[in-house]
Amino acid sequence: MKNWKIKFPMFKNNKNIVYFDNSALTFKPYLVIEKGNEFYEKYSISTRTANSILGIKVIQEIEETRKNVSSFINGQDGQIIFTSGTTESLNLIVKMLSPIIKEGKILLSKFNHSSNIVPFIENFKISKKVLIDYFEDENDLIEKIKSDTISIVSLSQMTNNYNVKYDLENIYKYCKTKNIILINDAAQAIAHEKVSLENCDVIAFSANKMYGPTGVGVLAIKNNLFEKLEPAKWGGGQVHNIDYCTWTSNTNISKFEPGTHNICGILQLNEAIRFVQEIGYEEIQSVEKEVANYLYDKLSGLKNIEIKSNRGDIITLFNVKNIPSQDIASYLGHKNIYVRSGLFCAQMTTKIDNFENSYVRVSLSFYNNFKDVDTFINALKEGGEFIDYLF
Repeated sequence: MKNWKIKFPMFKNNKNIVYFDNSALTFKPYLVIEKGNEFYEKYSISTRTANSILGIKVIQEIEETRKNVSSFINGQDGQIIFTSGTTESLNLIVKMLSPIIKEGKILLSKFNHSSNIVPFIENFKISKKVLIDYFEDENDLIEKIKSDTISIVSLSQMTNNYNVKYDLENIYKYCKTKNIILINDAAQAIAHEKVSLENCDVIAFSANKMYGPTGVGVLAIKNNLFEKLEPAKWGGGQVHNIDYCTWTSNTNISKFEPGTHNICGILQLNEAIRFVQEIGYEEIQSVEKEVANYLYDKLSGLKNIEIKSNRGDIITLFNVKNIPSQDIASYLGHKNIYVRSGLFCAQMTTKIDNFENSYVRVSLSFYNNFKDVDTFINALKEGGEFIDYLF
């Protein structure tokens, strides 16, 4: 197995770290960090300073990133809006859809992150024409699409909790026959597998979960939907004219991107995309599958471990009988092994049968290896008095 850790300075500076919290944030490779340094050291000026040598360069690099993002997600038939992250992307699209949404139900997955639930609740809580409903799996979703009047379906191509899989191509086929808008929260999927605007109307994702910087996200919208939308936030850079109590906006993408861009972050996102493309999803999936299988086999060999996930899942949820998940995560954290505990901002999973109120989560990246797993398993075995009885 290739040592991918050499691409990431976090491992050089934290030699004994075992990082299993990749669903929350991924480490940054050297070239992403170097791009940030290059921007701040060589051409750190505003996009508003456009009529200058450096201003032209900054604008060109931002638009190059926009073009590369579009290509990366098969978004040639769509528009790319830069945001601060998936949360803002989802909030924006829900708010922009509010005035044009048709009467009917909004279907949300019970496995959705709260950022893919709460914006719908808040924006439609006083609406008399829209109801929010939930589904657990693809079969449940398809049946509701067939039998109910649905306006929006919003789901996650890959969740941050349980490894639910959706056939987006199939779901989108049903959505199109009923004129239903399909939103794909791709925050988790983007680092592990292909994401495509061909299979939905809207995509939202963040850079920080795919080896890019924090504070940058993408909202991709199909052209036929984009043309119907108005901005959900307002400020400098989007204004064409103001006449006392009225105003008109620009007609290009700047209409949806008021204020100063996170220029550095956008350029680093471009490098993160290049990094993922250079490695390739095939290699990423191959390594992650191998490590995931090894993790499952080792973990399932321990007594009193209850595993919620399946063999090969890149996210493994488990509990130790009679010990709170937070205690396990804290114990491991103090051994420089980084996992998570809780519900991971997916509170609706508590409404699913046989789903606990809290788990320990191990979420993998392609830079994880067998040694990481061995260190993790040995730490569980050496847990001291509070878990001595297990082993």
